[in-house]
Amino acid sequence: MSDYIEYPCGCKFEKNEKGLPVFNPNIQEMPLDCVRTWDMLCEGNTKGVFQLESQLGQSKAREVKPRNIEELSDLIAIIRPGCGDAIVDGKSLTQHYIDRKSKKDPVEYFHSDLEPVLKSTYGILVYQEQAMQIAQLVAGFSLQQADNLRKAIGKKKVDLMAQVKEEFLQGAKDIGNFTNEEAVEIFSWIEKSQKYSFNKSHSISYAYNGYQTAYAKAHFPRAFFTSYLRHADGKPKPFIEISELVNNARIMDIDVIPPSIKNLSPKFKLIDNKPTFGIVNVKNVGQSVYDQLHGYITTNNINVDEMEWEEFLMRLGRFIKSNSFESMIKAGVFDCYGLHRSKMLYDFNIYKDIKDRDKKFLSEDKSKTFKEGLERLIDDIKIRRRTAWTDKNIDFIKSSIISIESPPYELIDKWSWRARQERELLGIELTCSEIDEYDTIDANCTCREYIKGFECKTIAIAAQVTDVREWKIKGGPNKGNVMAFLKISDNTCCLDSVTAFSEDWKVIKDKVSIGKILLFRGNRDKKKGSFLLKSVQKLNQCI
Repeated sequence: MSDYIEYPCGCKFEKNEKGLPVFNPNIQEMPLDCVRTWDMLCEGNTKGVFQLESQLGQSKAREVKPRNIEELSDLIAIIRPGCGDAIVDGKSLTQHYIDRKSKKDPVEYFHSDLEPVLKSTYGILVYQEQAMQIAQLVAGFSLQQADNLRKAIGKKKVDLMAQVKEEFLQGAKDIGNFTNEEAVEIFSWIEKSQKYSFNKSHSISYAYNGYQTAYAKAHFPRAFFTSYLRHADGKPKPFIEISELVNNARIMDIDVIPPSIKNLSPKFKLIDNKPTFGIVNVKNVGQSVYDQLHGYITTNNINVDEMEWEEFLMRLGRFIKSNSFESMIKAGVFDCYGLHRSKMLYDFNIYKDIKDRDKKFLSEDKSKTFKEGLERLIDDIKIRRRTAWTDKNIDFIKSSIISIESPPYELIDKWSWRARQERELLGIELTCSEIDEYDTIDANCTCREYIKGFECKTIAIAAQVTDVREWKIKGGPNKGNVMAFLKISDNTCCLDSVTAFSEDWKVIKDKVSIGKILLFRGNRDKKKGSFLLKSVQKLNQCI
């Protein structure tokens, strides 16, 4: 048996004892022509990829379809704010680059002599270094003069730019290959570029870094997602970051596992080759809560694998803050005990009202069930004739036993309740979705299937609305009309590229709002891949 795993792209990696590839992305040996990596970048699967993880980076990667470091560098440069804001002939330079690269528009050069400098970027002035080359070509600039031009562009120095302009026009006149009008126009072009042009040496280094992260994601996605999830708390909005990463992992057929008391890891960790939530990743559960719980379990040599839920509650409940314990139950930390979260939450609400001295007794007692523990507590009070315990205390304990035996309502989880709790406490639903309570028989596609290329004349997706953004059209025959961009999700993943054009949005907008669960009908945009929404239909709740 081979000690290596070989991917279809030709990349080989050592196997560990479980037969899985060993994560060892050696930068020096990393091939820059890996088809698997470039295919992933062209698909726009760039969440977590350096410089390209934003929605803009993902969408433009799909349009640019970079196939080498130079093109990846161009992509990184043209999605910077300045390039996107630079409008020429009604569209941004970013879009001009994309349309020329895809041969939608012809490649044009202001002057044929500029072609050698601008050919690689399809006639678009993208980099400061290109401006320097043009200055050398048109005006005979020395390296020092060209560097002064770069400084004027990069640091937006008005005085220096005025000085350089004078030298440029004089140099162009001396060489004589361009008329004064052409030289003025070319320099005007360079001046405008200072608002958006980027330093190519920076962009190339960013591209290498981006490729390396993409390579790791393409070949070691489980380790990749675990690492990025582990550092999500450093982002401005950690829960949004977690949600986007988990969603991306699902698209790549990787399940992210909920936190479990039996794993007892503080933060995200790769367990059995699966990215797994840690206890501290649950909202309201801080590192101090984990440290105290872990310390008690370790010090007292407690094996939580051999305990049942009620044993855990009695023995360890008093070492966890009430709001933290409640959040852990709702987030699924104790699902390993095989009970409904509603049942465990019910038990906990009884437990938390018990006096601290009684909790201490329960934690030291060897009872297997909550009811048995409370009965033994009453016996202990009677035997020892403890004067601190009043009849009122004993009556409360007795009523607690009755509540345990005969709950006033059914302790069964609803999918919608579980999903909302997970979304609130973990950032995303992991074990279920609100969709699970609805009849989805009329749907022919899931969000994940759509993203993976599902084709049909009419596509129908049962999903929940997670975001709605309206947009007033600024030009063309529909100027002034309102269209919309939606995000929808089901129990497979989130689809963030749903578009409703103005004529369709006018009809359906009153039926669509965040949180609504609907059947979305439409078709695929052949060019951009977005889901073009045509109609919506209310779904019937079946649970």
